[in-house]
Amino acid sequence: MIYEYPDKNQPIRQGDIFYPLPLMLLDLNKLIAISDNGTFEETSWDLIKDKKNIVVNAPLKPVWGIVATQDCDANRSPLISVFQIGTLNEIARLNLPSTPKKWASLITKKSRLYAKWFYLPSDMAIGFEERMAINFIVVFHILRENLEQNVEELRKGRLNKIAFQHYRENIAQFFRRYPYDEWYPLTNEEFLEYNNEKGPVNPFEWQE
Repeated sequence: MIYEYPDKNQPIRQGDIFYPLPLMLLDLNKLIAISDNGTFEETSWDLIKDKKNIVVNAPLKPVWGIVATQDCDANRSPLISVFQIGTLNEIARLNLPSTPKKWASLITKKSRLYAKWFYLPSDMAIGFEERMAINFIVVFHILRENLEQNVEELRKGRLNKIAFQHYRENIAQFFRRYPYDEWYPLTNEEFLEYNNEKGPVNPFEWQE
């Protein structure tokens, strides 16, 4: 499919796919931290944030991840940024189709409409037993040295040239987005129609 398989001597690059990587799941209101007497106690970040050295017992979730850090930084930055990869079903949260025609529409049209995820086809060679997706909303960090030391075991592959170019552009599009109220240029009459169909939303002063 759209994957390549670099050997262990090739440097870490944007688009490299790793598994398993630890995704830390912290609840700032319910932290299990070592207290002054050396025991683990439940506390909150607000109560311990001013301490110099904080040790917590944190839950970790093994996940698939893909390198987000650009190539120019991936060989020198102390931290590598990684997007989480999950199943298409859990990331896209769409009704998955049952026919090739509908799959083709989802993979092409929906991928353009929903900028927060990037489609990855299933491929047993890399280890994707089902259709997957990159979740641009979930970003975490791994020490570069740790990835380099374990690259032979953890790196499962990377995107090929065509997929990588698409991936890189989608990252740029996702982080270039900004929220805006799309109805701001409508006339009063157009706003009323829009509000009836998509509302309720608040009009701007020139639409009242």
